[in-house]
Amino acid sequence: MTDRETGSHTENTGYTVVLVDDHAIWRGGVSSMLEDTEFRVVGEAGSGREAVEVVERLQPDIVLMDIRMAGGDGLEALVAVKKKSPKTAVVMLTTYDNPTYMARAVAGGAAGYLLKGIERDALLKALRAIAAGEMLLSAQELARSLRSVSPQTADSEDLIEPLTEREMDVLRLLATGLSNRDIASVLFIAESTVKSHVEHIINKLGVSDRVQAAVWAARKGLLPPS
Repeated sequence: MTDRETGSHTENTGYTVVLVDDHAIWRGGVSSMLEDTEFRVVGEAGSGREAVEVVERLQPDIVLMDIRMAGGDGLEALVAVKKKSPKTAVVMLTTYDNPTYMARAVAGGAAGYLLKGIERDALLKALRAIAAGEMLLSAQELARSLRSVSPQTADSEDLIEPLTEREMDVLRLLATGLSNRDIASVLFIAESTVKSHVEHIINKLGVSDRVQAAVWAARKGLLPPS
């Protein structure tokens, strides 16, 4: 367990990142890939249990976490991490191209699911998309993952501020995997207006990203028929 720096968005120099994997060589490799970019590795953990402690203390912007680890499963740690730091975007980075794992990751709070061996440029593109609030999953991957989300697990707590009718329209379309541009085309409104609606939706739901907004919609039974 290693902390390199405390705090998130310190000095407004970029995005803070925590790496979670039981192989130090892998953590070192990813850390090298992120050098001289806007993504700063501020902490590391060698297990799921350690990850929860590090994230709670550092509250990073992004976590890159493996799934299968000695000393604590990544999917279980994901749920705990999101409870401790709801606004932290967690991306699962694994060797397992497994639809079941992906579905569990999405339902558990992951913002994305990437495979190890990813090239540096592709990793940076993915992280920049996450930082911009975009969705890493394709519409097909999202739909497949949301099918495993049971409405019976919905939270009973009311929202602090209810969604407007237009925000509900945007949320339903967002949950199908449409981009802001596509949503704007469907609703005949400006893309900038859609972006504003999405930001309001995420804030009102208390989630970290649009993927988790889609999960919330699935739990509330708001998804359109397949």
